[in-house]
Amino acid sequence: MFLPLIDRLRCLNAHEDTWLVASIDRAVERDVLEGTLGCPVCSAEYRIREGVAFFGDAPGAEDETPSQAEALRLAAALDLTDARMTAILHGSWGAHASILRGLSPAQMLLVNPPMGVTSGDGISIVRGPVAPVAAGWADAAAVDHADGAMAESIRAALRGGGRLLARSEAEVPSGFSELARDADVWVAQLIGEAAAGAPVAISRRAPR
Repeated sequence: MFLPLIDRLRCLNAHEDTWLVASIDRAVERDVLEGTLGCPVCSAEYRIREGVAFFGDAPGAEDETPSQAEALRLAAALDLTDARMTAILHGSWGAHASILRGLSPAQMLLVNPPMGVTSGDGISIVRGPVAPVAAGWADAAAVDHADGAMAESIRAALRGGGRLLARSEAEVPSGFSELARDADVWVAQLIGEAAAGAPVAISRRAPR
């Protein structure tokens, strides 16, 4: 778990919004490998084990083979061009995070990725019933399912102008403007303070 991202994590209990306090048992550079996150309001505690922050029971994502083509799709569709950016990858999209980090300098926060995915080198992992994150800070997100409590929690984390990618069979949620679509996925932009970007091509083909 990348230390600066801990400030973006939130307690799952219903009370006033506040950051969590980290007690670090083991860290390598700026990645926390073992420790505890504590809520100063309700005293709830969440363990970090082997770099993964656990916020409760989480459904397992389907295994997916890491793919250069899918990583390229994510990098282009989510416009991950800046090291100051953070993208949330939900479920099976997290399988491509290590390849994506080779294409983009952005930080990756994975929510319930396949079990074989590990944290470190710009990849942080949380597991829980919803995304335990603050509202309005993430630059982009890719979701396995565009409806339900999990998707709602991830959408709430996006800042104005942030991009959202989902499977093509899902409906584009209210408040988002569709930018592009192919047979597999669509990408949309949250209508907000940032100006809507130009339409983008969604391609499996590597750029020339």
